[in-house]
Amino acid sequence: MKLHLEWMPAITLKDGTQQNLIYTCERDELPEVPEIYVFGRRHASSFEALYVGKAGSIQDRVRTQFKNLPLMRHVEKAKTGERILLIGKFVRHQGQQSDNCLPIIERALIRHFLERDDDLVNVHGARLRTHEILSNGAGMKHVIPSTIVVDQT
Repeated sequence: MKLHLEWMPAITLKDGTQQNLIYTCERDELPEVPEIYVFGRRHASSFEALYVGKAGSIQDRVRTQFKNLPLMRHVEKAKTGERILLIGKFVRHQGQQSDNCLPIIERALIRHFLERDDDLVNVHGARLRTHEILSNGAGMKHVIPSTIVVDQT
C-alpha cells in the first residue's frame, strides 16, 4: 500500500506566556481535518523531531498539546534552534481511510526519527510491537532470509 503525505509550510511556535502556556501558534494556521503533526526544532538546514502524533482534528489536538506540560518542557529544553510544528496532510487514494492509515504513518515516522537518533519524547509510541519470523532448513536459504521482523498491525 502506498501512503501519501503533503507537508504544509512549517509553523513557527510563538511565546505562549500571555495564554499561560510555554508555546502557542495562530489557530487559523491549523487545519481542522485528520492529519499527522511533528513538533521539532530547526537549526539552519537541519531538523530534529521531538514529538510525532496523529489527530482527528489538528486544531483541537495541537491546542491540547500546548497544555501538555511534559511535552512542551521537552520542546523548550531541546538544543538550540527554532521551535516549529510540521503538519502533514494525508492524501487519500481510493479505498484508503484515515482511521486505518494515519496510525501506520505515525509509527513509520516515529521509527524513522528514532533511527536518526532524534530526541523523541513520545517513546511509548516508539516501542512498536513486532513479530520475528525465523526460518531454517535446506529449502531456499539463498532466497528466504533466516530472520524477518515485521510490525504488528
